[in-house]
Amino acid sequence: MAIVIAIALGLLALAFVLYPLLRHAPAAIPAMAANIASVEETAQPLEREQAARSALQEVELDFQLGNIEEPDYRALRERYMKRALVALKARYEREQELDELIEEQLRTMKNQQNDAGKEQANDARE
Repeated sequence: MAIVIAIALGLLALAFVLYPLLRHAPAAIPAMAANIASVEETAQPLEREQAARSALQEVELDFQLGNIEEPDYRALRERYMKRALVALKARYEREQELDELIEEQLRTMKNQQNDAGKEQANDARE
């Protein structure tokens, strides 16, 4: 009798431990996609890129754990890769715009210094 109870308790404990690994969570996929979409609407390019990267990592983990099937994994992976690339491109373009603005301001400051130097030289001659 004690052996039967021990086996039953062992099977119950085994089922408790293995349940999270064996269950499928397809309901988590739309929730994750909605979360990423809401972040992308209001976020800056760097935040969007980070959100897409973290979503990509979550999809990879879910696939490795067996929570999503391979066709879903491939579709989600492709979608999040595209989002990460778009965000990366937007960030790069923004950095280029900032670089151009900085260069323009530096040219303006240099021209002002040259003009001030010329004025000082003219005042010294007079």
